[in-house]
Amino acid sequence: MTHPSSFAKPSLLLGLTLALLCGAAHADVTEAEAIEAQLGSALASADFAAKNCPNLSVNDDKVQDLLKRIKKSAADLRAGEDYDEQRTVVQQLEKQQGRAMICMVLPSAHGGYARGVIQKK
Repeated sequence: MTHPSSFAKPSLLLGLTLALLCGAAHADVTEAEAIEAQLGSALASADFAAKNCPNLSVNDDKVQDLLKRIKKSAADLRAGEDYDEQRTVVQQLEKQQGRAMICMVLPSAHGGYARGVIQKK
């Protein structure tokens, strides 16, 4: 008798959770809106990484390039809903999975326009 996979890797679960939160986009969203949402979310993860993950770095050139494309500042995005939601998720996952696990998956957690914002050193 086989049992359901209750021992699934926490990193896979964490990665999927972050990817689902960061990757959802509506078909009628403009490119600028998509960039704003994805970058806002990635900035929350990047801020966590900068503070807590010495093995990771933030690609500031990519962040600045995306900010120019949407004509917004990092402060604008940090005041937004996407940033706030992602920050809350990262904080909750840190409590559940631990900081080391978060730091391990953050470089691959963001796709789309925000891919590469967080990188391994």
